[in-house]
Amino acid sequence: RMAGCGARVTGVDFSSTSLEYAHSQNPDDIDYLLADYLNDPLPGGFEVATLIYYDYCAMAPGDRHRLLNRIHALLALGGRLVLDVYGPGAFDAVGEQIEIEDRLMNGFFAPQDYIGIHKTDVYEEEQLSLDRFLIVEPTETWQIFNWSQYFSPETAADELAEAGFSISVMTGGLDGSALAADSKTLGLIAEKT
Repeated sequence: RMAGCGARVTGVDFSSTSLEYAHSQNPDDIDYLLADYLNDPLPGGFEVATLIYYDYCAMAPGDRHRLLNRIHALLALGGRLVLDVYGPGAFDAVGEQIEIEDRLMNGFFAPQDYIGIHKTDVYEEEQLSLDRFLIVEPTETWQIFNWSQYFSPETAADELAEAGFSISVMTGGLDGSALAADSKTLGLIAEKT
C-alpha cells in the first residue's frame, strides 16, 4: 500500500520464502532485502520504519533494545517507527494450560503423524508468557519455544524512550481502534528524538 502511494519501500526479512511471497504479491516498486535486522548491515536514511504482527513482542529484552537502537540509527531525524505490541487485555486473556493432541493444530508442525504437546506458562510479574510445543514424531522429537512480552502504555513508552523515541500516537491497534484499559493491542507511532 505504501509503495502504491508513491513511497519508496524496502522490505527486510531473513526468510527467503517470505520475501519471495511478498515479491509475488507486490512485484514492482519495492526493494526486498534478505537480511537479519538484528545483525546484518542495513541501509539508512528512512523516514518510517514498521515492525508489525507483534514481532517485537517475541524478542528477548536485550534484542528489543538492540533493535530499537539500530532503527533509531537508520531513521532520519524526525523519522518515525510504527509498531504493534500486545497490550494489557491480551495478557489478561492468557491462561496457563496444557493440551496433548494427535497432529496438534491440524498437522501444522509436520506432514506425517505426530503427537503434539502444547504448554502455556504465564509469568505475571514480568508480563510474559511462554508457549512451549513438544512435537513427537516417529523418528525424532523437537521443541519450539514462543515467548510473548506484553506491554502497558507506560512500559511501551518507557522502553521506546530508552532508545531515543517519543510516542506521538498510541491507539488500541494499528487499525486506529480507541485505546482502552483492556486493549489487546497497542498501536504505536514513535518519533526519533
